[in-house]
Amino acid sequence: MNPLGAFYTLRSYVSAYAGLLGQRFISLIWVVAICVVIWFYGSMAGYGAFKPLSSSTARMIAIGVIVAGWLIYMLVTTMRARKRDKALVEGIADDAASQQAEVGEIHSRLKEALLLLRRISKKRFGYIYELPWYVIFGAPGSGKTTALTNSGLKFPLGDAMGSNSVQGAGGTRNCNWWFADEAILIDTAGRYTTQDDLNGASKAGWEGFLGLLRKYRRSQPINGALVTLSISDLLSRDHEAQLEEVRSIRKRLSELDEFLHARVPVYVVLTKADLLTGFVEFFDGLAKTDREQVWGTTFNLDESYKGENLPERFMEEFALLQQRVDAMLIERLQQEPNIEVRGRIFRFPAELASLGERLQELLTELCASSSLIESPLVRGVYFASGTQSRATDTPRTRRSYFLSRLFKEVIFGEASLVARDRRLSGRQAMIRRIAYGAAAVALAIVFTGWTATYFQNSRAIAAAERRIDNYEKLASGIQVRDVTDADFLRVLPALDNLRAVNSGFDEARVWPTSFGLDQGDKIASRQRGAYQRALNALLLPRMLVALQNELKQTSDVQKTFDALKLYGMLGGLGPSDRDFVAQQSEDMFAALYPGEGRSATRKALAAHAEAMAAGSLPAIELDNALIAKARETIHSQSLAARAYDILIHSRQARQLDAWLPTDALGPLGAQIFQRKSKTALREGIPGIFTGKGYRDVVLPMVATAASEALKEQWVRGDGGAAPSTMTTDAISQATLQLYFDAFQQQWSSLLADLQVRPSSNLADATETARILAANPSPVEMALKSIAAATDLRPHVSAEIASLDDVPDVALTAATTGAVSAPDPYGPLRAALEANAVNAQPASQDGNANGNDKPRSQIQSLQPILQNIYGQLSRAANSTAEVARVFDAGGQLANANQDLLQQARGLPAPADAWMVAVAADIGSLAVKTARARINDLWAAEGADLCARIVTGRYPFDRKSSQDIAMADFIRLFGPQGLFQSFFKNRLDAFVDTSAQPWGWRGTFGGDSIPSQAIAQFENASKIEHAFFPAGSEKPSISINIKPVSLSDNANSVMVDIVGEHVLYNHGQIVPKSITWPPAGAVNQSNVRFFPGDLQPAITQTGDWSPFRLFDAAKVTVQAPDLFRARFEDKGQTAEFDVQFGSVLNPFRLQALSDFSCPAQF
Repeated sequence: MNPLGAFYTLRSYVSAYAGLLGQRFISLIWVVAICVVIWFYGSMAGYGAFKPLSSSTARMIAIGVIVAGWLIYMLVTTMRARKRDKALVEGIADDAASQQAEVGEIHSRLKEALLLLRRISKKRFGYIYELPWYVIFGAPGSGKTTALTNSGLKFPLGDAMGSNSVQGAGGTRNCNWWFADEAILIDTAGRYTTQDDLNGASKAGWEGFLGLLRKYRRSQPINGALVTLSISDLLSRDHEAQLEEVRSIRKRLSELDEFLHARVPVYVVLTKADLLTGFVEFFDGLAKTDREQVWGTTFNLDESYKGENLPERFMEEFALLQQRVDAMLIERLQQEPNIEVRGRIFRFPAELASLGERLQELLTELCASSSLIESPLVRGVYFASGTQSRATDTPRTRRSYFLSRLFKEVIFGEASLVARDRRLSGRQAMIRRIAYGAAAVALAIVFTGWTATYFQNSRAIAAAERRIDNYEKLASGIQVRDVTDADFLRVLPALDNLRAVNSGFDEARVWPTSFGLDQGDKIASRQRGAYQRALNALLLPRMLVALQNELKQTSDVQKTFDALKLYGMLGGLGPSDRDFVAQQSEDMFAALYPGEGRSATRKALAAHAEAMAAGSLPAIELDNALIAKARETIHSQSLAARAYDILIHSRQARQLDAWLPTDALGPLGAQIFQRKSKTALREGIPGIFTGKGYRDVVLPMVATAASEALKEQWVRGDGGAAPSTMTTDAISQATLQLYFDAFQQQWSSLLADLQVRPSSNLADATETARILAANPSPVEMALKSIAAATDLRPHVSAEIASLDDVPDVALTAATTGAVSAPDPYGPLRAALEANAVNAQPASQDGNANGNDKPRSQIQSLQPILQNIYGQLSRAANSTAEVARVFDAGGQLANANQDLLQQARGLPAPADAWMVAVAADIGSLAVKTARARINDLWAAEGADLCARIVTGRYPFDRKSSQDIAMADFIRLFGPQGLFQSFFKNRLDAFVDTSAQPWGWRGTFGGDSIPSQAIAQFENASKIEHAFFPAGSEKPSISINIKPVSLSDNANSVMVDIVGEHVLYNHGQIVPKSITWPPAGAVNQSNVRFFPGDLQPAITQTGDWSPFRLFDAAKVTVQAPDLFRARFEDKGQTAEFDVQFGSVLNPFRLQALSDFSCPAQF
């Protein structure tokens, strides 16, 4: 028996009779295997404590889901198969109308047969695709139909439809479908092979037939092809005609491969073998089973695929066949008594041998191939006889030879040999490879996971043992009873080791590849108990000691309350709150171990404390005296104040982002702003005191905080009962009022501390102006941020520009009770709103500035700031422009004045910031002017003044040298140095309304005292005292009146630059004198009579009158009047000296105080 044939036969039977699960048996095996794994091993699958399949119910649900999914898949695939079957039948009917008559007849014949097959089939679905299909073709009259009818196969439709209607007696017209139990055989008309008609009907029919197969059996159109060659043609036809027939067959085989995209097995059947002389007589003695055997050769499968040397291989097999016939000849001759029959038997081997060379030649033509055309997959060459048609044959001898087993065992046995559609097969092969690869990878992952988990568990267990040993060593010397220290650093290593016992399993866990091998949960359950006991023994007593120390040291009510509450919780005095313990622990360790370097320490201790609070705490005896003292401290705190503390120190409040000046100002603004207190700009306002904090935390939590404050009565020691007059609503309202007060204090303090950085020089001022003039301005950005952050209204627009769309309403009573949220910076929001009144006007030259859109008050400052920046930039870039830029009447001064005026109308804090900017620019103008004046004074008057004044009388009263009158006029005259310099250089910068004079204060402020300016005031006083209006020279009118003369003197005479005043105890006659005199007299004296020949007092020089009165004893009677007393050797005389102005030149303080200015 052919092993290969047996294999394919078994495979064909399994495929044909496996029923509904035939091709789905493997998937069923997989489903069963998966369900078994889930049921027995599902409880082991998990990650940590999460084990979804730990219960039997969960596993049954999982199994049910898988089975349901498989059944759904089965149903879907079955419905698809039924749909394909229906589509085949309906498609045949639909397509028939659109094809040629030839193809239409083929379709109608197929439809008729399929409908019948569907009715009689035992299977409901897949009956068409479950049977292999074969095509039989050959030249007309080559015995195709005869071979089928005498093949010994059972055709269920033969009786149902009538043999003529199905098989087409008298020759096949186009195609007949023969439905056998084992396969479907398609008998094609001989003309499809030769296609020698002129109208092309045969070609259309053949191609339509192949298209039908391709369309409705796409994955495997046919399972094989039978090619019939009539021996009668080999014996009777000429050589060329026979070759032409084989070439036609070869072409049809190529078309099969081309149309069906499959390499179809080809079986060459040499029909009508009974026409060989002696064939019937030679095999007449064979039994039925012997006649059913195969008489021919089946090629090796590899040889068939290669298609090489098949003719030579056939000749080898044909020679063996001849040897077998020769071996049977003697026996068969001895068996036959009839001489005539024996003669035909004797001739049979020679007849058979004569076919050899011709068959080899035909087979060579059939198996021909090239680089472009692949050779057909010829599986074998067989001899057969369906019936005997010779006149000498009797009905008894008309029987088939060598057909039955050829079909059943060889051809049908290789039903699965056909190569499917190459493209489809390639995709399916790829899918299979991917599936096999995925299965292999999955299996490798599972085994790798198991292996890795084993070793990792081993390492984790070893690491856990090491940590336990380390813990025991570290904890062995730590005191656990009567603890008096709060040294957390000592217990931290031990707790860290114990807590990390199970960490090795967390690192080693590779679920789901561990599949139950993970031992972490078993270790963790024991570790948790030991860890909690260690926390209670090592950490808890030290936390209590730390809290006792804090209660003893602090006097702050809020800190005392929190410490007492935590102390009571840990000691069992009150209910435990895990979140409160965690938060207070963080604060405690932050105070004990500050600094970035100890961040890890703080986090580790806080984690231990939180884990301790999550577990059960032992009963501990607390310090009742300390508790009573702490309760006295917190007794004065109202419930509202406590609720306020809870609110602003809550975890939600801490998580809010603080409002930082750096964020509001931006990187540019941070360069020009500073805090007056020298606090960093990175320090701002806690987020709880912003609009977001108010809406997201305060409003949602105020009632909770009030309720929490009521529940904390156990901390106060009031027996847990709240005062009857206090309700949650009342506490909430009072808490909100405290919050509002703190809110306003926070913002007012910070904004008052925030200022524009003063400029130290022109470059700084220019840079400040550049940043302020930028678009967007950092000032506007900061103000928008402030306006948004301080807006406590229920809804705040994201853009300040659209704040006018938000209704200006306070919080409703439903939200805050009787308390309304303050709005101290409502005017600031209004100043940030666009207003058509503030649209940029046209410039002085009549041209618009390019932007007539509505501006806010803040935005209206931009053109002014840009103008100021432009002027300062001119001065900074060119020293020649400094004087013009800082001119008192220049553009800078005007723009700065405009800035000041608008700034005074702005709301806080914008007003203070912009006024400071204007003041800074004004101060810079003064500084610049002073520097320039210093240079001018040094060049124009400093040296001259020093040379004229220094060491000269009357500026130096002790000096013997007088200032020349011409020099005096040069310095102090109306056109003198001081008056000219002041008028041309100083007038715009000096405040002459102040006493004393000084530099003008910035924009109306107090004047700035200056010693140099004071000298110019002295010079002005000197000018007014010495130079009458319109006079270019000094002129002083002096009225001298005698008052008294001592008795020991007869008379007295005062001579002032040639003018004499004589008094002799008689009539008092006043006398007016003008100084300086018109003449050249420069002497003044006093002479008593009788007396010496020399005057009692004599002074010379231009300033002799001043020196004369300096020698007298002067008593001031009025601003313009003084009494001079002269004495000489006991003789005395008194004179009243009066001037024409209150500016008494002789007693002018400005003369004595004057000195030349050195530095402005």
